[in-house]
Amino acid sequence: MRQRLALVVVGGVAGSGLFWLVQVMTGGPTITAFMGEQVAAAGGYPATLAPAFGWIIHVAVGLSYASLFGVVVAPLRLLPRAALAGTSLVMAIVFGWLTTAIAPSAISVTVGLLGHRRWPAEIFPLNWDVGLPFWNHQLFFLANWIMQVLGGMVVRARARSRRRSLITGREGQGERE
Repeated sequence: MRQRLALVVVGGVAGSGLFWLVQVMTGGPTITAFMGEQVAAAGGYPATLAPAFGWIIHVAVGLSYASLFGVVVAPLRLLPRAALAGTSLVMAIVFGWLTTAIAPSAISVTVGLLGHRRWPAEIFPLNWDVGLPFWNHQLFFLANWIMQVLGGMVVRARARSRRRSLITGREGQGERE
């Protein structure tokens, strides 16, 4: 259980960092800067707090998305490895698409609740465009698929190997025989 949780946390934090890095590398504004500035301005907070607000929100969203993906994928661990990998990859693609669609609405609600401390008067429309935000969300969930699904397969295989070693009494003996 701890290992799965660690994979979720690493996936969420790494995916958030990767998301930001793509925005920086493509020369565009970053979601961390935008969200931080919006919340600080709307709430009347000092502008010096904007970067902290932006990163806290960004990582919190990344951890939430990674957790949701982990919860949805968890029951699939009962499938054969190839079915688990394929089905969960399709789910990652769908999650990337859906989170791209809801991102503008979620941003307006987040700024409204954290900055104005109320529900926003206007909610941005859904985003169905296949542009940089779409591909960045796909990359985020691909990173989480790699960490949680493929990483989880490696963790489970190592645990099975350790259990077999304990049962046969060959722990730490390697392949000498």
